[in-house]
Amino acid sequence: MPVELLYLSSCVPVPHGRGGQIRAYHELDSLSGRYRVHLSCFARSEQEMEDARRLLDRCASVYVAPLFPFPLHLARAAARFLTGVSLNDAFYSSRRFSKDLLDLIESRPVAGAVAYTAVMAPFVPADMPFVLDMTGVDSEKWRAYAQYRKPSFLFQTEASRLAELEAREARRARLTLLTTAAERDALLRHDPNLRCEVMENGVDFDYFDPAACPEDPSLAERRYLLFCGTLDSYPDEQGIVEFARNVFPRLRERDPALELLIVGRRPLARVLALSALPGVEVAGTVDDVRPYYRHALATVVPLQIACGIQNKVLESLAMNRPVLASPAVCRTFGSRLPEGVRCCASAEEYAAPAPAGDLRRRAQARFTWKKNLAVLERAVAELGRRT
Repeated sequence: MPVELLYLSSCVPVPHGRGGQIRAYHELDSLSGRYRVHLSCFARSEQEMEDARRLLDRCASVYVAPLFPFPLHLARAAARFLTGVSLNDAFYSSRRFSKDLLDLIESRPVAGAVAYTAVMAPFVPADMPFVLDMTGVDSEKWRAYAQYRKPSFLFQTEASRLAELEAREARRARLTLLTTAAERDALLRHDPNLRCEVMENGVDFDYFDPAACPEDPSLAERRYLLFCGTLDSYPDEQGIVEFARNVFPRLRERDPALELLIVGRRPLARVLALSALPGVEVAGTVDDVRPYYRHALATVVPLQIACGIQNKVLESLAMNRPVLASPAVCRTFGSRLPEGVRCCASAEEYAAPAPAGDLRRRAQARFTWKKNLAVLERAVAELGRRT
């Protein structure tokens, strides 16, 4: 009989969803071929609840808990934050989730667990071996928020509380995984004795393939830069607003026919307002992002706050399109900046000719899920050998 394994996720694993959902999906897909996986996760909408139920075809069981209506859950977490608890930890705390998880563990011979993100690790029982895929050191992101958002002391407070949670759960884990060397080094600054490794993201090269993507004549006749992101995310919102208002107009002065297309879910008011700028179109949610990548001159990723590997960078390279990225984004790749990505710190650098060549083939050598997930697969196999 296959070994039984818990997979605890703060999001619903989806192959083409938000960045965290994509990584979770490929982990679950890989592990479900080797183990009887019991998935327990949180959903932020009815659609995500349905997406989770569809995973029953590859999981031994699926338990999904709602995190909506979002304002209600956020208010509950904020109340606990005032008592000294981490906001992130409080947002995902759930007595019902914990009870159902313990009922499952008592009824099945579960050998170990994978906790996807630090906030899921507290659900793992004290005597159960587990691997923690922290993905990123979120406390560093909250410290970055404190530089830009008010009241800064609240963001700094959350950063400190979340850092304590991250270090505590990483000490409990058999191994902690991070998406980049920079994230690993940030975690080790909290405790140099932690056991951690880097597992970079991958990209679905079968899906993001220009040869498999139909041409869109209306896009093909336009000359545009593309920004693709989650438009209610503060780093994405801040980055594209700054670029569209302060950098893109200077590019239009050099090339009056140049356009900026902004694609992504749930654009907030500040992003929607960018449509009033000459040459800027906010497309918002689209059925298929691949034609937008395929016909773009380049993808721009001008984020000032960047943690982990940006999937939009990998998707663009898979579609054989170059990437013009901010220094913050480029730093996430460490000393090995992918070919086809140029670091841009000024309008002049964004205006320079974009990198060319077989960018897709070069990305395939580094960012395939099968190769990168080998780190997780080895770590999970070790759980059974060491119990």
